[in-house]
Amino acid sequence: MDQALFQLVNGLAGRVPLLDGGMRLLVNDYFVPTTLFLLLIYLWFEGRTMADRELNQRAVIQVIAAFLVANAIVKACNLVYFRPRPFSTQEVHLLFYRSSDSSLPSNPAAVGFAFAAVIWQRNRNLGALMGLLASLFAMARVYCGVHYPLDVVSGALVGVFAAHLTTRAERVLSPLSTLIIESARRLNLA
Repeated sequence: MDQALFQLVNGLAGRVPLLDGGMRLLVNDYFVPTTLFLLLIYLWFEGRTMADRELNQRAVIQVIAAFLVANAIVKACNLVYFRPRPFSTQEVHLLFYRSSDSSLPSNPAAVGFAFAAVIWQRNRNLGALMGLLASLFAMARVYCGVHYPLDVVSGALVGVFAAHLTTRAERVLSPLSTLIIESARRLNLA
């Protein structure tokens, strides 16, 4: 099923130049990640009251923790199991560069969904926007021939799991978050 779904989605590549251009924009290593980080910067400074702003800042710190946890999980998975990229084992419509790391789980999906899952708990609208960006990013990875659908689904699950872990560890992170926020305030950055 994973293979059939990959063929269906990647089979669309190369047929509609406008769609290919949009997918190339979404799949690159800069557009979606930069947008997600800019949304975090916005959230860091957003809030009508100091208490609201502090809650937002704590959420941003949780995103950074979830980002680190998600990357660690992906790295651990890659050390245990290596799945070749689709373009390594078959003919694909490749619209992106040839990555050499393991295809499963998708690191971009893990990171995108870690961001979205943490922020969703604090700000539903912003979390939904991040979730949409993460979903488009993941879909573009399949469309452009660099991941199988199972890779991005497993990456998304890793991201949500990392977000869950860091949210559950909020009490452990709280002193560090307080230190970071207070230091940022002293530097007029919060």
